Amino acid sequence: MTRHITAILIFFILAAPVFAAGSFSTGILFGVDGKGGSVGKIADDLNYEMRIIKAGDPAAEVEEIPVYYAPSLTLNFRYLYDRLMLQLGWEYSASLFYNETGSVKPTAAPENKIEIEYSRFTFPVSAGVVIPAGKRTRFYMAGGFNVSFIMLEITQSNPGSPAMFSYLPDETNSYSAYIPGFHFKAGTEVLLDRNYSVLFEYTRYMSKSLSVESENENSEIKIGLDTFEIAFGINYTVDTGL
Repeated sequence: MTRHITAILIFFILAAPVFAAGSFSTGILFGVDGKGGSVGKIADDLNYEMRIIKAGDPAAEVEEIPVYYAPSLTLNFRYLYDRLMLQLGWEYSASLFYNETGSVKPTAAPENKIEIEYSRFTFPVSAGVVIPAGKRTRFYMAGGFNVSFIMLEITQSNPGSPAMFSYLPDETNSYSAYIPGFHFKAGTEVLLDRNYSVLFEYTRYMSKSLSVESENENSEIKIGLDTFEIAFGINYTVDTGL
């Protein structure tokens, strides 16, 4: 798969005519984060334990934790020269309007309500190619590295009930870490006039999950950034004349 992507990029670099040379631009995009970073994996693990409780106690009441799309805001700073694109970015995503929640109530224990709050800042550095598709439209593909500062807070109404959630010992369990990773993105840009354009972009983030200790130093959890993002926005270009 990697060889195929590399071959496609080389083909476009060699085949695409010059579309833009020596221009700087900045853009703002609004989008959605598909899996909420690590939230999907953490929710799946908690839901799995709830199912085990339900299997051993059929009368237990279980409400599994759903995972929704998280809104995102992206600012980018881009330089185009001929077919090549270099881009720096700043991105924020969080469960701003809701938190993922669930609960479990065994027959012989009080109800335990669980809530996950998530936010992250990501700083991507990308390089790629621009592919013209007419006078006003162009496609681009890029990839690179990124560093994310991820913050997770898992709260419980009755810690230790049931005891299966022993790795979450407190009512509030807070975790934060810098997570390195890499990404691939593809997008479409449509020129509105000489300076303004609209963007539609897909980004796939990938990283290894790292063990992160809680702020109270009494629990540990795996955190990573394995998600996709879809965003739409506007870009402003300044032609430097280079």
